[in-house]
Amino acid sequence: MPDGKNSTSTVSPEQIAQQLFSQIADSARKGQFEQADALRAQLIEKVPTALSEIIKSDTIIEEAKTAALDKDHLAIWDVLYQDLNEEEVNCLFYSMKKVIVPPKKKILAHGGMNNKLFFIDKGNVTVFFPKEGKNVVIAQLGRGDMLGEYTFATISLCSASVMTNSEVELRYIEREKAIGWLDTQPALYDKILKFCNDHGKIDEVVSSRKLQKRKNKRFDAKGVAAATILNKEGKKTESVFKGGLSNISQDGCCLDIRCSTLNTAKALLARHLYMIFDNKSETSTHKLSVVGKVVRVSSHLHNDYSVHIRFVKSFEEEDIKPFFG
Repeated sequence: MPDGKNSTSTVSPEQIAQQLFSQIADSARKGQFEQADALRAQLIEKVPTALSEIIKSDTIIEEAKTAALDKDHLAIWDVLYQDLNEEEVNCLFYSMKKVIVPPKKKILAHGGMNNKLFFIDKGNVTVFFPKEGKNVVIAQLGRGDMLGEYTFATISLCSASVMTNSEVELRYIEREKAIGWLDTQPALYDKILKFCNDHGKIDEVVSSRKLQKRKNKRFDAKGVAAATILNKEGKKTESVFKGGLSNISQDGCCLDIRCSTLNTAKALLARHLYMIFDNKSETSTHKLSVVGKVVRVSSHLHNDYSVHIRFVKSFEEEDIKPFFG
């Protein structure tokens, strides 16, 4: 006779599927959507043949998410959401984080890093630009306006500063979270970028007022640059790369480089570089040592990038003439 203590009861795949399906439905009903999604992933992994439960659970989760959406937020951002299908609406909304920012707090800093796209639901902010030692107010934004769209859609530093006038209620998406949509909602990321380009205001205002107009003429350039990345203390690191001079002015330049990954290129943003420009001809060799800060990185095809650099110290035109193209 077998010992009852050693006997085991087996659970069939159908029972596992039903148990997980019940837990998914319960979590979705309670608004615990991350848990519901995680349980559905378990269902797919453990019982991939349970197609009925897999499909039904997806419908239950999406319907529960749709029912729990913030209707006021959807009304404010109707232009954004009307171009999205139900799954994209839910993906976008539940990827956002909600924060309340008190008055007189800076949200964005001119020339600073930012990886968030902000959507203002309530309150007002002031947008300003530092010029000639003063802060020039360029816009007042509020309910239904975006912040950070320029840095979200490009590899660049903030084009202006933003400070709250009142208590501000906003939601935001982090860029890395949005990039993750490419696996689950591949069209959504492009739709958000298009919305940024079509409806963003800050960079348009800055450009229209010519606040970022270059002080010095930029010339086509020739020659190569050996660049060493500096650490926060201004000392040279072991990270070195080379690029071709594309253009140059008394206060900045642009280098054309090749980079293996987008993340590597992004890592250059806001870094200081020690550069040696070198332009050789049959009759002469010209060199120039430069320290600059990376303010924008433009992506092209086939791992090609343009690195836009602002010099720490401006040069006389005579100093850079040997590098004119």
